[in-house]
Amino acid sequence: LDGDAARAALEPLAAGMGLSLEAAARGIIDVANVNIDRALRRVSVARGYDPRDFTLVAFGGAGALHACAVAERLGILRVLVPRYPGVLCAFGLLAADVALDYSHSVLDVVTSETGEYIQAVIDGMALHALHDLRNEGIHDERQMRFEASLDVRYQGQAYELTIPFTWSIADAFHAAHERTYGHALRGRNIEVVNVRLQAIGLVDKPPLTPEPLVENDGSEALLKRRGDMSLYERERLHPGARFAGEALVFQLDSTVYVAAGWSARVDAYRNLILERVI
Repeated sequence: LDGDAARAALEPLAAGMGLSLEAAARGIIDVANVNIDRALRRVSVARGYDPRDFTLVAFGGAGALHACAVAERLGILRVLVPRYPGVLCAFGLLAADVALDYSHSVLDVVTSETGEYIQAVIDGMALHALHDLRNEGIHDERQMRFEASLDVRYQGQAYELTIPFTWSIADAFHAAHERTYGHALRGRNIEVVNVRLQAIGLVDKPPLTPEPLVENDGSEALLKRRGDMSLYERERLHPGARFAGEALVFQLDSTVYVAAGWSARVDAYRNLILERVI
């Protein structure tokens, strides 16, 4: 990073607001933290989940710089920073199973013959999926999974429920409708709207082997101290290392900020666990 270039870029903004460079920079960070906080609330509080019940996972090149502040705003007491946070998404892409989705429109009233007809539809979709999985590099059928489901509704409804495929479509749908809405209309005709198939190709995962924890204070990885701030090199922090904030942890793909009032430890998988000191 170029400190002089950063200061030069920020000077016009700071001068326009009548703030020092440090105050302007702090304001930018605060705005970023608020935006992250709002995004996390949309996927937690807005969906009925209490973020305090969870661990915050910080990834990306800069995610771990904001993690402690955002966690404090949400009342979260623990943050997990993966070993290589800056390339976590790329790693996930390479390690993720292949998933292909197919659908076939039916719009047919369920009768005693529907199960057999839909099974034939699924078999045809599965043959197509088998070909596609092989094109994706999945050749061993033991590494293939097929999951069929149906979009089903009562005749006259404008919305559907998706249920796993079974030949007992009516019974399964009545049960799902009662479970979801509290009642079932057992005298009404049932329609299958769509047949869905998800084909999954299982990809070999890299082995994750835990390392023994040897308690240490991380001093082997300490680069220097600047005032109350300690600077550590991530690659030299071994499982069992513990230290307190305020600290910065540097690595090639990311930087971690351990705020004052937080502690850090390296677990057996070399994740960095940040915990609020209460």
